[in-house]
Amino acid sequence: MVASMRDIFKRAVEVGFRSELTEGATDLEIDGFAEAQGVLAVPEAFREVLRIMGRQAGAVFPGTVFGVKGPDADTKEDALDCLEGSDQHDIRDPEGMLVISEAGGYSFLVIDGIDIANPDPPLWELIENGTVSKCAGSLTEWFDQVVNAIIQKKHQLIEYRAEGQPDRTQELLFRWD
Repeated sequence: MVASMRDIFKRAVEVGFRSELTEGATDLEIDGFAEAQGVLAVPEAFREVLRIMGRQAGAVFPGTVFGVKGPDADTKEDALDCLEGSDQHDIRDPEGMLVISEAGGYSFLVIDGIDIANPDPPLWELIENGTVSKCAGSLTEWFDQVVNAIIQKKHQLIEYRAEGQPDRTQELLFRWD
């Protein structure tokens, strides 16, 4: 599990993503992040993502609250409010869920509390309008999607350069040597 998350992230670095733009968290910080949400454990797959980029991940998740300094008890309350607005959902243990990110104050990625002991659980998206959907069958699948988006960004930037329309700001996320 641990190796697979690092291997997935390595694919982004291999296309030139500047890994120094991220900073991993310690296990103590990760435990404090979970504790702040009233959760006693962090699934191993997500713990490893946080070890890679849990202290600083803005280059990967711009505009998103993510990591050990991110989602807290208030964020979790906002996510729980999304469930109250849902007529029906498949989240089985809302109080035990772990919020891993919040975007724009209206979209939350969460691990169902019933799955906290699973080393690689599914991931759910909760939206303020009451929409609840499974967005990945596992955290590994989700992180693979995240890295694929980074790789796609690099390819897009290569195309922009070829067309004479470089995006200098986004290019700073990558090495070009």
